[in-house]
Amino acid sequence: MHDYRELSRLSERTMHKYLQFEKRARCYGTETPLTQAEIHTIAIVGENPDINITELAKLRGITKGAASQMVYKLVDKGFLSKRVSPNSDTEVCLTLTENGRTAFQAHQKYHEESGTEFLKILSEMPQEYQDYLVQFLLDLEKFLDEKLKK
Repeated sequence: MHDYRELSRLSERTMHKYLQFEKRARCYGTETPLTQAEIHTIAIVGENPDINITELAKLRGITKGAASQMVYKLVDKGFLSKRVSPNSDTEVCLTLTENGRTAFQAHQKYHEESGTEFLKILSEMPQEYQDYLVQFLLDLEKFLDEKLKK
C-alpha cells in the first residue's frame, strides 16, 4: 500500500499558502486595493458581460450566497454595476464600471507579466504530466464538492 502522507501534507500546505496569497490585497490600476477573490470576480464579469450571479458562482466555484455578497462588496467599491435582466425581473446582470474596466485591464497585464514564471514550470513539464495534473485537479475538485455537500 502507498504512503500518501507526504503528498497529503504537501497538498494541504500548498492550499493554505494559496489561501494566504488570495487574502492579500493589491491595487490594479486604481487606488482601491482588491483581494484575489475580488479581482477574479471582476475578471469573470469582464470576460462575461451581463453575467448573472448564478453563472458567476459556477465559474468562481462558490455558492450563490457568496457570489451575491462579493457582488455587493464590489458594487459598493465602485467596480461593478448591476441591473435587472431583460429576461427576468428576479435576475440581475453584472457589468464593469469604469474602475472595474481599469482593474480588469491591469489584472490582465499583471498576468501577462507574472504568468511567465508559472508558464515556464508548465512548459518544462511533459504533456502527459500536465494532462494527469489536470485530471487530478478535476478529481480533487469533485471530491471536495461531495465533501462540501455533507
